[in-house]
Amino acid sequence: MDKKSKRSVESSLKEKKSKKNSKEEDLFDEEISLDSGDDEDLGHEDEYEDEYDEEDLELMRRAQELELNSDGEVVEREGEEEEEHEEEEEEEENENGVRFDKKVKVYRPGDKLDEGEVLEYDSTAYEMFHQLKVDWPCLSIDVWPDRLGENRTKFPHTMYFVGGTQADHSAGNQLLVAKASSLYRTRFDDNSDSSDDDDEGVDDDAQMEHKTIPHAGSVNRLKVMPQQPNYTATWSEDGSVRIFDLNPYFKSLDGSYWSIPAGFNPLLKTIKSHKSEEGFALAWSIHKTGNLLSGDCKKFIHLTEMREGGSWTESITPFTSHTKSVEDLQWSPTEVEVFASCSSDKTVKIWDTRQKAAPGRSFVASKTDVNVISWNRLVPYLMASGDDDGSFKIWDLRSLKSAGNTCESVGHYEWHKDQITSIEWDPNDDSVLAVAGGDDQLTIWDLSVEKDDETETVKTSGEEIPPQLLFIHQGQTDIKELHWHKQIPNTILSTSEDSINLFKPSITAE
Repeated sequence: MDKKSKRSVESSLKEKKSKKNSKEEDLFDEEISLDSGDDEDLGHEDEYEDEYDEEDLELMRRAQELELNSDGEVVEREGEEEEEHEEEEEEEENENGVRFDKKVKVYRPGDKLDEGEVLEYDSTAYEMFHQLKVDWPCLSIDVWPDRLGENRTKFPHTMYFVGGTQADHSAGNQLLVAKASSLYRTRFDDNSDSSDDDDEGVDDDAQMEHKTIPHAGSVNRLKVMPQQPNYTATWSEDGSVRIFDLNPYFKSLDGSYWSIPAGFNPLLKTIKSHKSEEGFALAWSIHKTGNLLSGDCKKFIHLTEMREGGSWTESITPFTSHTKSVEDLQWSPTEVEVFASCSSDKTVKIWDTRQKAAPGRSFVASKTDVNVISWNRLVPYLMASGDDDGSFKIWDLRSLKSAGNTCESVGHYEWHKDQITSIEWDPNDDSVLAVAGGDDQLTIWDLSVEKDDETETVKTSGEEIPPQLLFIHQGQTDIKELHWHKQIPNTILSTSEDSINLFKPSITAE
């Protein structure tokens, strides 16, 4: 595969001093005023102590500033016009070019913000960047597959997604069914004279339409069924797993329905297998339509299956082997009955749905809790795991043996400074991985890049930047979850405590 260009991984954000009372909301244009200082007060000493009125003094000031020839005409000083022109150009370039005002500096992970300083993104680092504000934070989101086509590259983009809220009171929680449109290309600061037809309207505000559905309790995790995306499953803080039919809500957003049919109840099934035990792990099978795994904080995993006619069957007997909370679940990309789980007991286990008493394989994956896992769909023997200590690892599952509890780690990365909260392989590139952490960073990695002795070492805050690190996205607080958009290559949705970001980093291939 093509390696990505060695662009700087200095933060994609810029640190800028802001005025406290500024109401400017435009992220893309900012006027920079340069204070030239007060004019020097020009005086005139009269040895005869004659008095001059204000008009005389003004004429003398002007005479000092101008050079007159013998005919009394003003002579332009050589280079003066050129200097003024250069100053104007410099100000224009500083304002709109790739060079920035001296008050703006590059922010690197680990740097501290001074009082009154804020982070502002650098548009040259993004092909597209849009930020959506919601009433309540969403702990979890998922992309809704649409019918607008695959491998979409033409701007503006449109995408659909589902989010689940964490309101300040249980009764206020909702499912958010959303359509984001007018997602135009970001205007690069270098003012590139691109003539693409889709450049018209760059940086226009994104439009978001949404429908809401009441939800009992905060939504810990939600997943959209891949085969029938109108079905969405949620894990609630009340210990129940629920399955909703959101089809009329999406149809109302795309114009197929004028309104939601009267009396329509989207709740199809409430799963009580976990007996009110709260959980976070949730996964739809990519092979069998309607097979849903759910794992709780006690240690149990249950399988719910959809039958012909739309009925649902809950498993009575759980999968048991973990000793602590089940944190994440992933189905095998190739084997119909196989799935993986990770846990606070520091292990990753590989299961067969036909054998609930014990996993087929198990290995210790961390010295701390294993929070998340992602199974590579393009290279099925690779799995990524993210730990509570901020590190993540890449595992070669071919090294798993029937006996023993070890697996070969082919990569161990310790960049993040807080727990890993989300991890996902790029569905269109087998070596690219996105990782989010509690340190407010979302990083993108190309694991095909190897360290070269001839490559200059880059450091930030005294720490060496790994050559595999392609991109750092910041500006969100406490990032909870990320997903690649399978139909719009290189595009990511991320949700955090303060916003939902839709962005496409400017990472070009060589």
